[in-house]
Amino acid sequence: MDARNPLPADLERRLDNLIRLGTVAEVDHAHALCRVQTGGILTAWLPWVPLRAGNTRTWCPPTVGEQVIVLSPSGEPGAGIVLPAVYTGAHDQPSNSPDDHVTLYPDGARIAYNHATHALTVTGIDTATVQASTHVTVDCPESTITGNVLIKGTLTVQDLLTYQNGLRGSGGSGNGNTITGPITHQGGNLSSNGIVLHTHTHPGDSGGTTGGPQ
Repeated sequence: MDARNPLPADLERRLDNLIRLGTVAEVDHAHALCRVQTGGILTAWLPWVPLRAGNTRTWCPPTVGEQVIVLSPSGEPGAGIVLPAVYTGAHDQPSNSPDDHVTLYPDGARIAYNHATHALTVTGIDTATVQASTHVTVDCPESTITGNVLIKGTLTVQDLLTYQNGLRGSGGSGNGNTITGPITHQGGNLSSNGIVLHTHTHPGDSGGTTGGPQ
């Protein structure tokens, strides 16, 4: 024991190792372990603390260069756990709003919810998949889709179907097209196989042609 330092060397070392700040040096994703560079020490492979690890489990591994805290029970780094994470200049916060909850990914994808504006935004992704075995409901007064839509099953519209730029299709597999109920056509020509319904004529019984339909 140093007369100027009343703590035994081993106790001083343990206290110094209880809580250490460092950066992730390596990650073993298969075993959910990482090594941390803290001062002059490179730790052994240590588990990191996830959000949940019971029946409900989450996966968001730390990344190399991420600043973390190593908590070592009894001051033994070999038995430590890694607590993510602390913002740094290289990896600063993805928002400065008190109303935001944000996740920013390395490829630029961003998921954000602002609880003041009640707005959820997902940007920077290439694809999205929602898979359900029974049913999916989108309950909203208005929805806008800016691109093309492909429906591989049956489309059923329970209210008025309105289109603004024409309608095109085919019977498909020889089933033809069936419309049940009255149809009202106004404006423009209604034609079938090149014959315009409201102007066509045909030969009369006594020669000449008949007038148009009335």
